Amino acid sequence: VSNNGYHHANNKHSITTTTLYSTASEDSSSAPPSSSSSTPEMTEMDAAQKRETPTLTPEDKLFITTIYTGTAGNVEAMENSIAANLENMPPRLVVALQMAVEKGEWKEDEDDTTETDDAKEFEKQMVAMGEALQNVLDVRLRGGRELLAELLNSGEIRKLDSLIGKSAKEGKLDMSFFSVLSMNMRDAKMNDGGDGEDVSLSPTLAQGEGQEEVSGEEGQPTTGANRLQILQHIYTRCQEELEKTVSPGMGLLNKVLRTEISSIRANQLDHYLGPQKTTITSPDGKTIDLGGTGKPLVSHIEFVEALSNSVTQIRTLEAAGGTDRLSAVNLVENIRQVAMEARMVLVESFGEGSDVVNEFQKDLQPVFRPGSKVET
Repeated sequence: VSNNGYHHANNKHSITTTTLYSTASEDSSSAPPSSSSSTPEMTEMDAAQKRETPTLTPEDKLFITTIYTGTAGNVEAMENSIAANLENMPPRLVVALQMAVEKGEWKEDEDDTTETDDAKEFEKQMVAMGEALQNVLDVRLRGGRELLAELLNSGEIRKLDSLIGKSAKEGKLDMSFFSVLSMNMRDAKMNDGGDGEDVSLSPTLAQGEGQEEVSGEEGQPTTGANRLQILQHIYTRCQEELEKTVSPGMGLLNKVLRTEISSIRANQLDHYLGPQKTTITSPDGKTIDLGGTGKPLVSHIEFVEALSNSVTQIRTLEAAGGTDRLSAVNLVENIRQVAMEARMVLVESFGEGSDVVNEFQKDLQPVFRPGSKVET
């Protein structure tokens, strides 16, 4: 991908779109050499690239057993559970399930010929869960894989943005697409980011920020983008397209949650929640009337409704077992932080004791304190 700060010399970034988490055997010639010790951290990348038998952690095994027993082995129920948790499944577990299906059995230690009843039961669970995962990847996520491959192969930034806009209008930016995109971003983080400590999956990387410089035409420096940064750009553009189809309040909330830099968040909140200017002063001191009513682009009621709906959805998902408590708490806390920053913006715009600020605080109280009564 080239132009506007993105330099892409070949199509190597598109390779993993169709092969990542597929059942076809990957070419191990380009895989890194294996190490004598096998730890969960090492097998994250080794399992995805070399398809060696990964070492499952106790949490991985508990995840398999919990879903299998919770669904009583029902295929459709297992597929639904896997689809809901797919983005959080580590690559080693995905590859392990695929290998269990291919071989029709599961043995972490090939030299161990003894089989206990527990080992036989877990092997049965691995094969059944692997078959369910295979169906999810091949059927439910096929459209997402094909769309991401098309985007990565677009070859030029303007064409890429055009394809994203077209896909949004056709309703192709669905859960399957974002599931595939999320998995590829995690895979790219491991491959492009080394140990992953200095690379963030945040899709808010500014153009040229943190990117290495490569030689361009006539010796001019050109900012290079690796696969992770290209995927981040795709994620951001897709989110921007989806924001056009949702309510103004939800669109603003999504925009702010995607922004890591606090000063930029404050500017966004001020632009949408603060009063719009109806006049400007020219350099010679003349006042120019811009017209309009000065009303905020996003009403405070719409924004509070977006905050409330998001928190309710997170708590409902947690109660249904769709996410763990820690993830739910972190998500709610992020939204709470946005609400606090929005209040600060309103105080600066309207004043501490203004009716706008008081109404905003009153409407927010039941959002983060369910069941509480608001004093009037």
